[in-house]
Amino acid sequence: MTSPVDYKAYGPLYAGWARALSLLAALGLSGLLLAVPHVVATDTMSIDHGLLSLCLLGISAGFVHGVGYVPVMLVWRLAFSPYVAWPLMLVCAGWWLR
Repeated sequence: MTSPVDYKAYGPLYAGWARALSLLAALGLSGLLLAVPHVVATDTMSIDHGLLSLCLLGISAGFVHGVGYVPVMLVWRLAFSPYVAWPLMLVCAGWWLR
């Protein structure tokens, strides 16, 4: 059995308030996408798939960070960190809510 994660070792953005912010932002954006899909595009031909993929990566990283999971491998820890999730979710919110 593994020991509990020492979040302080990963920096200030792994504190409880930061994880709660990530989880709430990911829940809000994913809920918006599921409830009101026309915020992304009015038809399937006008979707910017590259930007949508980055938005979904940001939302996924927000969920991973928000629930408190810290990957062991450095590459995955960086990919699912708040340093990646927050800017991508901000871009996503700006794109969808403009």
